[in-house]
Order: sequence, then C-alpha cells, then structure tokens
Amino acid sequence: METKATMSTKTTEATLPVKRALFGITAAAGLLLISMPLAAAQSTTTTLDVSVLDGADQITPEDEDFLRAETPKIGFPEEVRAVRYITFAENSSNLNDDVENLLRTEHPEWIQSDSFAPGELIIVVGFDPHEVGTYAGNDVDSAIGLSEQGRLGGVNDSMKPLLQDGRTASAMYKGAESAADPSVVEETGGGINGRVVAGIAGGGLVAVGGAVAAAVVVSRGKKAKKLRTDFDYASNHYGEVAQQLDGINVRAHSLTSPLADDELRRQWEDVNSRFLELNDTFGTMEALNASSADKEFLAHADAIEKAHTTVTQMETARENIDTLYNMEHGDEGVRRRELTELREDVQEARHEIDEKDSVLDGTLAELISRLEAMDPASQSFMDEYARVIRDYAAALRGVESHLEKVEHSTDRSTPTIYDADWRVGTGYNAFVPYYMISTWHAADVQSAAASAGTSSTQNTTFSSGFSGAGGSSSW
Repeated sequence: METKATMSTKTTEATLPVKRALFGITAAAGLLLISMPLAAAQSTTTTLDVSVLDGADQITPEDEDFLRAETPKIGFPEEVRAVRYITFAENSSNLNDDVENLLRTEHPEWIQSDSFAPGELIIVVGFDPHEVGTYAGNDVDSAIGLSEQGRLGGVNDSMKPLLQDGRTASAMYKGAESAADPSVVEETGGGINGRVVAGIAGGGLVAVGGAVAAAVVVSRGKKAKKLRTDFDYASNHYGEVAQQLDGINVRAHSLTSPLADDELRRQWEDVNSRFLELNDTFGTMEALNASSADKEFLAHADAIEKAHTTVTQMETARENIDTLYNMEHGDEGVRRRELTELREDVQEARHEIDEKDSVLDGTLAELISRLEAMDPASQSFMDEYARVIRDYAAALRGVESHLEKVEHSTDRSTPTIYDADWRVGTGYNAFVPYYMISTWHAADVQSAAASAGTSSTQNTTFSSGFSGAGGSSSW
C-alpha cells in the first residue's frame, strides 16, 4: 500500500485589514489584485466528491480507497468541491486534448463549453507517452492560483519523482496536495513575480507598490489562518496524548525484539522529552483563543509551530510503537500486514534490478521466499523478521549501486519512530525501505535535470480552442 480537520470559513474582524488594503490601492493595482487567489481557507465540506478513473489500470483497489479516504483531508479552499484522478494507458502527445475529449464523452457534467465545470480539480497521468497534467474550473483556478506564474509547473513537477518510481496513487495524491498549497511553484529563485511585471507595464510603480503592500497583508492573513488551524489541532490533541503518555512510555520501554535497538530508544526519548516541554510552551500562549486577532497568532508563530509539530510527532510515534509492540506480542493481523508490505518492497527492488545482476536478483528472490514462508503465529517470528531486515538492508546496498549515477541533492535522513514514513525495522542495520531509496533517487534525477536546464515546459494549449485552466508536461 502506498502511504499518509478542516475548519469552517467565515468573515471575521481579521479580514478587515485585507479589505482596507484592497480599497486603498489605485484602480490599476485593484485590477491586479482581483485576479490574485485570495481564498486560501480550508473547505468546510466533509463530502468532497472524489473520483478515480484508472484507465491505465495502474492504481490498486487499496490505493483507490486511500485516495477516496485521504483526499478530503487535504486543506483545499472551499471552491474545490470535486477532485478527479484520471489515468490513460494510451494518450496523445497533447494530454490536454485527451482530457477534454474524455470529459465531453463520458462526464459532460465536469466540463463546460469554454472551461472546466466550477468546483473541479482534475489530476491526470498518461502512460504512453508519459504525460502529467492538472486542470481546474475557473473558480478553483482563482482560488489555488493555478494560472499564476510557476504554479502549474510546480504542481505537475511535484508528481514526477513518484511517477518515475512507479507510485502512481502517491504521485496523484501529491499533486492534489500541491494544488492546495500556494507555496508550491516551479520557480523559487526569487525573481520578480509575473503579476508585478504586468503591473509595472500597465499601471506604474506606484500602483505596484500598493499591490505589493496588499499582497503582504494577504500573505500574513493566510499564515495567520494556518496558525489558527495548527493551534486548534495542537490544543485539542495535546491533552488526549498527555493522558495516554504513561501507557505509551511503558510500551516503548517494554519492547524487546532486536528491532528495538538503542537508536530506536533514543528517538523515543527525543520526542518524549520534547512533548514534556509543551506544558511550558502552552503556558506562553494562555491568552490565545478563537477570538484572538491575527497579530496575536503571528506573534506566537514559533510556539504554535513547535506545539503542532511535537504533538503530531508524538501521535505518530504512538502509532508506530503500537505496531511494533503488537508485532512482538503475537498480533497475527499486524504481522501479516507488515510481511505483505515488506514483500512488496522487495519485489519493487527486484523490478529495478531486472536483468542487471542475476546474483543480486537471486538474493532478493530468496528473501521473498523467506517472507512467504514465515508463520505469523511462530514464537520466533520477530527474530526471523529481524534477520530478513538485516539481510535485505545488505542487498539494498547492492540495488542502490545499480541506480543511475547522479549527485545526491535530496535530504536522505533515515525516518525516525516519530515520522509518518517510518516502517517496522527502519534504521535497524541501516535499513531503509527500497521505496524510500527510489523516491530519493528520482528526486535527485529530477533535480539534476532541472540544473541542466532540461525541465519540461508546461503545455496549456487545447487543439479545439478550449480555454480551460491548467495544462500538462512530460514526465
């Protein structure tokens, strides 16, 4: 399986500075700002319509369930009412045309004469040739800024490392996340924003100055809104975790398998000690509440971010410790699940090796046989599992040597017990699952390509003259 609170939006006094800033700028700057995406608030809906049209048969039923269950949890603006995930086994060199034709033929309710239907966000992957695209209704486009300079490229490019790694569902989910995050852009070199350039040409520097000032207000408002959400989450979940802390601590210290090594225990002590410090952290924010002004939340940004990060990490650590504890104490369901995930990871490593190294391929095949032969009810299960992890870690060093040589530009920190991508055995004998190694490598390859100036151009043209928002590029 590929693996990963919304708040209602309403007009408050905190929006008044934005309105005053907007009314205070010149007419030219006003026109400039009207086109900026001001709606960054999370959706109030819990019934986001999520569809998966897997024409390429690249998404497993389990991953379809994942997409339908997890996509509504993304912090979309309220304009996003539907997310469509579409794959093509065969497509043209212009994926945009394929999307338009499919929707007009099979889902005319998702498309209008000159634009995609309101509320629509569409993530598309083509496999022959390799193309990826993101599309949106005009209202969604305005809310997420898909037509802003660098945004479409940022969203599409965010999916490419995972697509190159064969993780289609994860890639498309990443695309949806990136669409919801206005900070995801293709160009991050600090150049002048295209809208500001347009303002210079059409309205003069005075208008641009007002536009930039108003944009700063909008940006601060978005940050304050996120801080409110993070503060609410941390406040609500801190007490719950604190009540369970003694039990978590007992479980953490009662782990006895070889996988519970000194490094794992150090990681637990790290997150545990930081969690214990949160009582003082919350003490510095006693005056904060839902009615506090944006500036109050911005003033406590560091404390809020620390609290939210630590609470989230402690919740993750609790889940991971529970998994390892249950494995050690004979939970056959958990053991089977972990065996299945590890076997799938080994199989993916075999796909990478293919015919490059017959000896290494034989080693990986033997590991799969050992995993398939393991009895979840065996009293020696954990020792056998640890031996497989140890041997697989050694084999993966061989697999990595066969990957394309490229400079390591990606952070390759081994996941800890409090990270969401930690798996049972991660870190033991330097083990890191193949899926993570390949993801790092794909990101390195993309980074190298971008550095060499070979990043792909976004195609926003439809042969029919259709003018819907979005576009595609190759992966």
